[in-house]
Amino acid sequence: MQWIAHHQRRRSGVLLALAAALAVTSSTPVAAAPPVREVTEITDLAYGPAVPGNLLDLYLPDVPGNADLPLVIWHSGSAWFSNSAKDSGGAVAVAEEFTARGYAVATISIRSSFDARFPAQGHDVRAAVRWLREHADQYGIDADRFAFMGNSSGGWATAFAATTSDIMTLPGETGVDGTSSAVQVAVPFFPPTDFLSMDAFAAANDLPSQGFLHDPPTSPEGFLVECPGEVFPSVLFSIQDCPEQTEAADPTSYVDGDEVPMWVLHGLSDPLLPYNQSELLYEATTDAGNEARITIVPSAGHSVDDIIEAEAATTRSSRGGHEKSVTGTGPSWDDIEHFLHVNLARARGQGRGR
Repeated sequence: MQWIAHHQRRRSGVLLALAAALAVTSSTPVAAAPPVREVTEITDLAYGPAVPGNLLDLYLPDVPGNADLPLVIWHSGSAWFSNSAKDSGGAVAVAEEFTARGYAVATISIRSSFDARFPAQGHDVRAAVRWLREHADQYGIDADRFAFMGNSSGGWATAFAATTSDIMTLPGETGVDGTSSAVQVAVPFFPPTDFLSMDAFAAANDLPSQGFLHDPPTSPEGFLVECPGEVFPSVLFSIQDCPEQTEAADPTSYVDGDEVPMWVLHGLSDPLLPYNQSELLYEATTDAGNEARITIVPSAGHSVDDIIEAEAATTRSSRGGHEKSVTGTGPSWDDIEHFLHVNLARARGQGRGR
């Protein structure tokens, strides 16, 4: 994608190669859907002080009636190397998909790991949600019906928003004034979650790879977390040497039994992120009694396109402690929209977002 290519020209050494590898994000196909009359696009809205990292774009469809619109928040993956993810082709395509279905869409950027290290990215995700909720009335958005979706590191952002939705303020978080950062439903595509298990799981299961590891300090995860040495702080070490810091970036570490419904999707043939990352998220939230589903697509690589309407997929779903498994095709965008619609309808009027 062009924005990653531009980003790479400014970087050097191994970070260039890693950015190129993990920038394999989706360009989502536009399915046939009833068109709305017009979509108003408002770009470069600042939800925080770090520009361009703290910017978002809004897409507002002109639909009949005066009802406030449900909102889909989308964050495109970049291995945390880009602070302009909102401008990616995948983000624009998702906006087209969901404005055509009568949703307002916000595509967001967060600070890259070149600009700030974790927990800045988690704080940015939550700040964007709060800003959108505070300005919901201004843009005709229903503040109680927020969905979050994203792929790869955007899937991580999605999971982080979902699992921290019941937490008002995280350690070190600033600018929290009583507005909730909660979302009501989440759909993470192939999210990295438990960074510490990635390399061991991939090696033990002989998974496809493009020749890079996640543990080293030069990996996307190592660069995000930043593990400095005690004697020489300027020298970084493997994330395995900083397990507590690394676990704080794991969305599953925040699961406590009050999480929002999630649909997690991953490909068995993903060469960049092992599929156990999605399985661990699904198992953590369902073991705590939450509603969730997971779709595994044997043929899918690191691409949303590979998952949508795939020829073969298995979906497990858990609700009320009961799990069922269905083998069929990959979900369509209509299927995902139905999942959002059902769960946003449950949340409507409950004031969960306030």
